[in-house]
Amino acid sequence: MLAASVLRRQPGGNQSQRRQIERVLGLLLVCGLIGISVCAADSPKAAMASKSPERAEKAPWSRIVIIGASASAGFIESEPFGGPTTSKLRLNRYLDAALVASHEPVRNFASAMFFMQPEQQGQSQSERALQSNPSLVIALDYLFWFCYGDGSTDKERLQRFEQGLKLLEAFRCPLIVGDLPDASAAVERMLTPDEIPSPAALAAANRRLKEWASGRKQTVVVPLSAFMRNAMANKPLTVHGHTLAEGKTRVLLQDDKLHPSAAGCAVLALAIFDSFLSNQTALSSSDIRWDAREVYHLAREPPRPANTPVRSVTP
Repeated sequence: MLAASVLRRQPGGNQSQRRQIERVLGLLLVCGLIGISVCAADSPKAAMASKSPERAEKAPWSRIVIIGASASAGFIESEPFGGPTTSKLRLNRYLDAALVASHEPVRNFASAMFFMQPEQQGQSQSERALQSNPSLVIALDYLFWFCYGDGSTDKERLQRFEQGLKLLEAFRCPLIVGDLPDASAAVERMLTPDEIPSPAALAAANRRLKEWASGRKQTVVVPLSAFMRNAMANKPLTVHGHTLAEGKTRVLLQDDKLHPSAAGCAVLALAIFDSFLSNQTALSSSDIRWDAREVYHLAREPPRPANTPVRSVTP
């Protein structure tokens, strides 16, 4: 959910707008490199699967694929082009850490560049995900830029939102999709006022998502809006029966008031699995590691593979 393009605006404006223009210009210069790095992040097995897709196993955990924008891809304001901290905020790390059941490494096709061309990015990511023959698709922030961003009227935004839903209809496997949060608190930092949908448009899009999902038995909607609302207000947040107390949840969002922190990624991973399991009676909750602190530490510092030599350090 990175800030949208402002290239069409005239020079000048306030400091926030100038800073945003500079960031986007920089992103344009390196978008090719970022695209390459995202593709390179996929394992050789993933690349082979896309060329010769094999029949997916029945267990939804077997081959999980993520599609979406910067909250899924990983983003931090101090590393707009990616870096060591950014890589530790990729959602797949936290899903892998939370999932106890046997599974392939979670594949992450999400991109921080989604905001620039939502329709093209959405189609490209959906096609890549389909080619990988997923057992479960997680689209936490996939729909965000189909309503936020460009759109001079509510009607235009809702028409584009329909395009996003249409792209998701191709999946026949279980699908987990996030609803649309109120991200207006990030105005003049990560978002500009004209990129934010009206309350009426936001409410209409979420109603449409709920209606759309109700007709699809394998689709589950994760309340991303409630997560962001409670975190911004530092209110209690409950996941799988565990409650983070009032005054303890603001740390789940970064200072930009838009992207999840590392702790937020851990909680979101559990919220995703909790929402999914609530509609999957055949699955066991024992497949998930429900301790958010443990998930956080495992994702930040994955366990060293067996037989990996420990490099000695000379003081």
